Amino acid sequence: MSIQTSDDHESLADPALLDKIDKLFACNVGEYINLPQLVVVGDQSSGKSSVLEGLTKLAFPRDSGLCTRFATQIIFRRIEAGERTITDTIIPGSDANNPSQLREWKASDLQSLDGAAFSAVMSEVHALMGLSTSKEDGKPTFSSNVLRLEICGPDEDHLSVIDVPGIFRNTTPGVTTKGDKDMVREMVLEYMRNPRSIMLTVVPANVDIATQEIIDMEREVDPEGKRTLGVLTKPDLIDRGAESRVVDLVEDREMRLKLGWIIVRNLGQMELQEGITDRDAAEERFRLTPPWNTLSKDRFGIKALKSRLQETVTVNARETFPEVRGEISKKLRDCQNELQALGVERETREQQLGYLLGIMNLFQDITRQALTTSYSSNDSFDSQWELRLATRIVNRNDVFSKDMAVWGHKYEFARDADGDSNSSDSEVKHEDEDVESARAVARVEHLKIRKTSDMPDLEVLVHSMETDRVVTPRSHIHSWIEKQYRDSRGFEIGTFSSTLLATTMKQQSDKWTSIARAYIRYHLCPVTMSHRACHHGILDCPCVWFRYCHHPIISNLVIVH
Repeated sequence: MSIQTSDDHESLADPALLDKIDKLFACNVGEYINLPQLVVVGDQSSGKSSVLEGLTKLAFPRDSGLCTRFATQIIFRRIEAGERTITDTIIPGSDANNPSQLREWKASDLQSLDGAAFSAVMSEVHALMGLSTSKEDGKPTFSSNVLRLEICGPDEDHLSVIDVPGIFRNTTPGVTTKGDKDMVREMVLEYMRNPRSIMLTVVPANVDIATQEIIDMEREVDPEGKRTLGVLTKPDLIDRGAESRVVDLVEDREMRLKLGWIIVRNLGQMELQEGITDRDAAEERFRLTPPWNTLSKDRFGIKALKSRLQETVTVNARETFPEVRGEISKKLRDCQNELQALGVERETREQQLGYLLGIMNLFQDITRQALTTSYSSNDSFDSQWELRLATRIVNRNDVFSKDMAVWGHKYEFARDADGDSNSSDSEVKHEDEDVESARAVARVEHLKIRKTSDMPDLEVLVHSMETDRVVTPRSHIHSWIEKQYRDSRGFEIGTFSSTLLATTMKQQSDKWTSIARAYIRYHLCPVTMSHRACHHGILDCPCVWFRYCHHPIISNLVIVH
């Protein structure tokens, strides 16, 4: 990979594109869409903060109480003219308790971010986010909010980086808990899982790299190493004789990463306390010592890292931004469609009444079309067959008619050999076939007079789920009629009592009541197939009770017409 020098950084960066991405971050679009980003990850005490200091030239607070306890987005932008400006804002997390207050907070009167100024800002942000400042206050240690630092000036390079809390394995009594450990790990993983993120993975060179938890996490989310740029810190602390292993790693002889490895030598604790050591000069002197002088310049030092990052971030942004724009456009269209579906504003009483009237008119139109079988008038009839009200009623009538014809009488009438005097042989045969077919389909010994299962909350309103015996065979009808005749005889001579017909008809039609009640008083809602009740009958009564209908168009409406 060819690396440009710092003199032509402006040819690598794409300010307009990076500005668009940063504005999307500021609008919290990253909560809904994966945005291209550079995220710095690593275990605690891996040298992550020192690497960021070298990249950003900012004096990160080293007070243990002000260490990274939330994600920090640092944005550098070059402007043509004007003074250097520093603006601090907060992007609330999804679980923030005071999102409005966090969103309104802004610090824009900073002249610099030296150690004292940075510590003051961090202390204010900690308090605003409600983070713990002592062991006894009971407040959370970490937060999902994001601190956003935007630094613009004529001498700044175009770079945007996100710093997240460091992974830790052991908890500190009174400071961190197992829940904090799991929260930080999940927070870091959330940034790493973003397929459009470039991971700057910081690992100390003086330990066994395989034991670093961040390496396991990196392999989990980026098994092919396409999005990972490795940074090795603390090369000056490597045991003598073990340098060759680190050199092999940097030269891509093992644990290969597509973006490679770079060694960075940060200042030691004594050098930091003295405050007189030039970081870049000390790093350059160390690079010239064996065996580090065998490495190429693009694999050692903070300048090489910054150049590599600018190139990598710009290429990543150019490749992924078309997809980001497409996803944003799609989500905007979806939101606009949802807003349009909500209808006009309904703030005033008149607007609310007008909206309800519109719903009622729409329901009335669909009902009229359903009753007149004008199914071509509305596309809803194609996508929701259950809206075809008239058709469903007619089909239900056919079921009721067949039930009455097949099961309605107690005894089946016998026919003579010549058939019914009012019907042709073919008609009688066809009718018999229909009856036998209906019985075959039923395959039951008892008829269920209602076609739907019980619904507890409607049991008071509807007819009970009764069953009845099948029709008595026609061979028994003669003996039954004879018994009815003998049980109804009076003082008539040579004839039978006029009450015989009423008596036989009463018993022969005994099932009519239960079948008719089940048909009239209990049906499926013709709109949603859900249960509903009508006290008078759907065909005869002008009452159409949709109280139990949950269709979105007529939900919670009671229509009487």
